[in-house]
Amino acid sequence: MFRVLVIMFFAAIVIALFSSLWSLMRSPAGSPSTVNRLMWRVMFSIGLVVLLIYGFTTGQLNSNVPW
Repeated sequence: MFRVLVIMFFAAIVIALFSSLWSLMRSPAGSPSTVNRLMWRVMFSIGLVVLLIYGFTTGQLNSNVPW
């Protein structure tokens, strides 16, 4: 369940990124809609980092690298 939440946050980041690109193509640079959508992307990114830190510290996520 925790991994699904991480994937949903990542998908929200990608959607917000392309939404802001679409807004940038339609309206002039620096318009409020583009800035607002980029702000949402930053908020989702911060949420994903916090979620990953929480997952690694509680043991719900672990690394399987051999080194």
